Amino acid sequence: MIFENDLFRFGTSGTLIALYGAVDHAARRAGGDPLRARVKPPRWLGALIFLSVLVFYLTIKPSGGAWAQGAGNVAGIALAGLAMALRWSTRRGIASLRQPDVAARMLFYVALPMAVGSAPGALALTLPAVLASAWCSRREDAILLAEHGEPWARRMATSARWVPGLW
Repeated sequence: MIFENDLFRFGTSGTLIALYGAVDHAARRAGGDPLRARVKPPRWLGALIFLSVLVFYLTIKPSGGAWAQGAGNVAGIALAGLAMALRWSTRRGIASLRQPDVAARMLFYVALPMAVGSAPGALALTLPAVLASAWCSRREDAILLAEHGEPWARRMATSARWVPGLW
């Protein structure tokens, strides 16, 4: 089975990360919410991302493999493709979500450990990403509410952060 090969799993991960990065970069250049563009992420976020990805890569060889005879890995790759499609299609924002870019990135962070078949990779990558994104999302709303007042309060009242009807 091809997903039992360590180099193939490393290559799959690297390729998916590069593709998502390219789509995200193009989407940011193509549009987005101008208010949100002004909120800079906290400095510690870059270090957390680096460490999470590093630990994730350290899990690929010892714990990665074929899930459900490769069907789980293929599902992870398909989910990563869906995350990229969602990121591109929501590049100019949508009314029902304030942070569709973050929602797409979360989907990608779920897909990547699936694609390489690493459950510990999900703990190393997905869990920190979700927690940090939730914290940063709440921070962003607080900053934009303080800066823009009522217009942002209305936006918060009529939209979800990542998933309509959920959060």
